[in-house]
Amino acid sequence: MAAISCLALFFGNLMSGYLMERFGRRISLLFVSLFFLLGWCIIGFANNILHLVLFGRFITGICQGWLGPLGPVYVGEITTPIYRGFFLASLSLGIAVGVFLSHLFGTFLHWSYACQLCGLFPLTAGIILFFAPESPAWLASINRIDDCISSFQWFRGASPAMKLELEKMLAEQSKRDKSKSKFETLKENIKKPEFWKPLCIMVTFFAITQLSGVNVICAYSTDMMKKLMGKRAKDSHAYAAMLSIDVLRCVSLIIACILLRRSGRRPMSLFSGVFTSLSLLGLATYLYLVDKNIIHHISPFISLSLIAFYIVVSNMGISLLPWNMVGEVFAAETKGIGSGISVMMTSISFFATVKTAPAMFESIGHHGTYMFYGLSTTFGTLFLYFCLPETKDKTLLQIEEYFRYGKKRNTTEKDVIDI
Repeated sequence: MAAISCLALFFGNLMSGYLMERFGRRISLLFVSLFFLLGWCIIGFANNILHLVLFGRFITGICQGWLGPLGPVYVGEITTPIYRGFFLASLSLGIAVGVFLSHLFGTFLHWSYACQLCGLFPLTAGIILFFAPESPAWLASINRIDDCISSFQWFRGASPAMKLELEKMLAEQSKRDKSKSKFETLKENIKKPEFWKPLCIMVTFFAITQLSGVNVICAYSTDMMKKLMGKRAKDSHAYAAMLSIDVLRCVSLIIACILLRRSGRRPMSLFSGVFTSLSLLGLATYLYLVDKNIIHHISPFISLSLIAFYIVVSNMGISLLPWNMVGEVFAAETKGIGSGISVMMTSISFFATVKTAPAMFESIGHHGTYMFYGLSTTFGTLFLYFCLPETKDKTLLQIEEYFRYGKKRNTTEKDVIDI
């Protein structure tokens, strides 16, 4: 039941890149909203018929995988460089609020009513998207220049700085060879450094996120809370601790959204990686001492404080920033395939970690599982230290040129005039 939606993520990722390039970001998002609503309705009205519940879970899993690359790409293309980090981070905040609400509904309502309530959210999103314009970058890529200008001004306004960015985007688009087929163009683009460099970074970053165990806690919250609170914990205590963790996750993401306006992606990733590793290794060590009877009784205060600290620091960067950066590091013509492959990696890792977590808890214990996640995060943080670039306050074109030329060149106003 827990893993089937994770398995379906893979198929959603496969569809997402093609559909967002073929039909546009907005139309794809409208279809996601429709199928999300369908999936929740199937689950909500399944009346305890197991195969219907599983089918509905599979559909919502496909939609989650479909939305994974699509949401950051759309948000990254419609927002200004100054506010892009904040709005991309708000996607992770939205996920955290959704997890909290679904847990809240499930705690106090029958699961069928909880699912019907969850269906209201994609319905609302579809209504909002119906009145929103298409991404200006996608409109420029299919040579709908007038629509592109109209959409850009709707989202960004018509200030001199915005006009300059629009001119840069249109100038870059005019240089691209339109005589080749889309397949030939794609074949050439995937060989370029501005495609494979960010792809390698994002695939690894998403894998690091999942191997830090963030989604294992979401999937098995109550069981983990019972273990961390000791044998005397009641079910009601575990549910209360789960909801408290969910609230803490939302609060930490709100703080992270604010900090991203002032701090860069790179320092926040490294800070989060180091302290996420320390919190996991500290929790693993404490549980090991309890299991070996060196410490005779588990202290809920210590164990829950460590997991709370882990929730805060992991959501300050390691679980937040891959979703933030996947919408901004790829060039316009490879955004679909690049973001799709990157998020596919997190879907595979998501399924693997959620599926293997119960077996790991049984075979190597909770302390061994946390130790594995802590060491994985440590090695991942070392990778980020050497490979992760800074994208704060840079336009999408400047980021593209960083991967193409390295640190040697960035587009200036003079470059646009020369073009």
